[in-house]
Amino acid sequence: MINIKNKSVVVTGGTKGIGAEIAKAYLKLSANVYILARQKPSRTIQSKGNKATFIECDIRDINSLDNAVMEIKNLSKSIDILINNAGGSPLNDALKASNKFHEAIIDLNLSAPLNVSQRFAKIMIKQKTVSNIINISSVTATRPTPGSAAYGAAKGGLVNLTKTLAVEWAPKIKVNSIIVGYIETENSILHYGSKKEINKVAKTIPMKRMGKPEDIANACIFFSSNLADWITGAALEVHGGGE
Repeated sequence: MINIKNKSVVVTGGTKGIGAEIAKAYLKLSANVYILARQKPSRTIQSKGNKATFIECDIRDINSLDNAVMEIKNLSKSIDILINNAGGSPLNDALKASNKFHEAIIDLNLSAPLNVSQRFAKIMIKQKTVSNIINISSVTATRPTPGSAAYGAAKGGLVNLTKTLAVEWAPKIKVNSIIVGYIETENSILHYGSKKEINKVAKTIPMKRMGKPEDIANACIFFSSNLADWITGAALEVHGGGE
């Protein structure tokens, strides 16, 4: 039921953290993976002897995005799966943050995924097989999160965008989102300060642990497999019960 072999997968922001693990999960299943990011990873993203193809791209820049799409189109016969993973934001008080800051956060986390999806969808819609777009959202989309006003609003918009595109592009393209909870990555220590603080956060989660990037990667694999053939417009909460 899970056959991703030789499928072409595009992952934005796939050089580290959750994005890198998503890329590795598809490589492990012998998919052809293309990573879009501004900076080349320090190490080649690979699994089971399969290596991802890195393409330099700033998804916020339309010209850069168009060039990357054209490059992938020339390299691959089809584009089967798109993972809109790139995103994020530093904490910033809504009263003190500048307009430029708010616009940049919304651009990266909402406008860019829409532009990326639109460009790849124009290719996907012409293909014979059903394609998948998976948007990586956040628990900030569904709850108040002080210090993340613009980010939470953008991620909430991404969930709504997912539902709308799922209807517009059905039945040729399935569009789903994943609402991600607290995930422990290589940068968690920088964010939380220490392993002790990470453990404190983990104890507040019903499953008693922080999520792993692999947990999100597994959800992506599910959405792009035959097991999810009749699922589109969904927002899957992957947060260990920690809403």
